[in-house]
Amino acid sequence: MAKKNNGILPVSLNLNVRGLPVSATLAINEKSNALIREGREVFKFGLGQSPFPVPEPVVDALRKNAFQKDYLPVRGLMPLRESIARFNRKAHGLECTADDVIIGPGSKELIFLLQMVYYGDLVIPTPSWVSYSPQAQIIGRP
Repeated sequence: MAKKNNGILPVSLNLNVRGLPVSATLAINEKSNALIREGREVFKFGLGQSPFPVPEPVVDALRKNAFQKDYLPVRGLMPLRESIARFNRKAHGLECTADDVIIGPGSKELIFLLQMVYYGDLVIPTPSWVSYSPQAQIIGRP
């Protein structure tokens, strides 16, 4: 068990994480929350959530499918992967199958994983989403 120093457990952070600036999206979220606390009307789009109510058909579909609580296959649902492969063959002339497709929780996570496993040259266009460059820095590829 780690020894406490003045009541605080020591933390060993990856050196590439230390010194990263605050994420722009988190900073915007904090500013939005401060404005809301001041009584200002704010429509928050900074973290990807919508300020609008969820449409009733979506609520109904969620209610109808709430029993489906099991984990999905790691690479994604096969019918969805097959559909995406079929679309890419037809629309873009790409020779691919469902085995070439991975479904994930979002592009940010998938791009981070790709950066972690790919050892080739890494090119991050600008402008780009605010997390792509810090992600490269975290894995030691600035």
